[in-house]
Amino acid sequence: MNGYRFIDGEYEIRYEVKRSVFIATAKGELDEDGAESFIKSVRKRYPDATHNCYAYVSDELGNRTRFSDDGEPGGTAGQPILEVLKKQGLVKSAVVVTRYFGGIKLGAGGLVGAYSAAAAEAVRAAKISFKEECRLIRIKADYSDYAALEKLFAKGGCKVSSIEYGDGVSVGVYVKTDCAEAFLKNVCEITSSRAQAADTGEEGYEILSPL
Repeated sequence: MNGYRFIDGEYEIRYEVKRSVFIATAKGELDEDGAESFIKSVRKRYPDATHNCYAYVSDELGNRTRFSDDGEPGGTAGQPILEVLKKQGLVKSAVVVTRYFGGIKLGAGGLVGAYSAAAAEAVRAAKISFKEECRLIRIKADYSDYAALEKLFAKGGCKVSSIEYGDGVSVGVYVKTDCAEAFLKNVCEITSSRAQAADTGEEGYEILSPL
């Protein structure tokens, strides 16, 4: 899969177990610094909480992870939260589960279940988006050819990033990496080779229009 799934925005839910209140806050499009800042912001939001446990995945490939039990028994909070992210295939995303202790101990198994459930509810409430691996194609075309190119763009699998109007139309288009060669060929065919199109070699991840 040449892309990644992430939590698109910030979401919060409340979950109660035996008088303990769990507040799960999820956020995405975060690198490591962004995730750490997010965690600090949640702690600041709930400074009187008993625990603020968390987990995050900070890279596109899912290799950079971190979690914390924040004083809960080892393995009962951070790791279960991380497993929720992994199970959903989410990267560049973080979940903080804030706990207000209600006076009744849950035991290790109860804590694992509560933190997992709270994290899963937050993810369930969130919008999940997908960014695909892309290459930036730059095209310069006559106005007479641009209408046909717009139809090509509208077919999906690409994203127009910039348009400049002058003696012609200059446009930057993000295209799926594995479709770039075919896209260039289509531009050539549609405009009978009148348009100038080139792969810039610039790579990135973008949310593309659906096919």
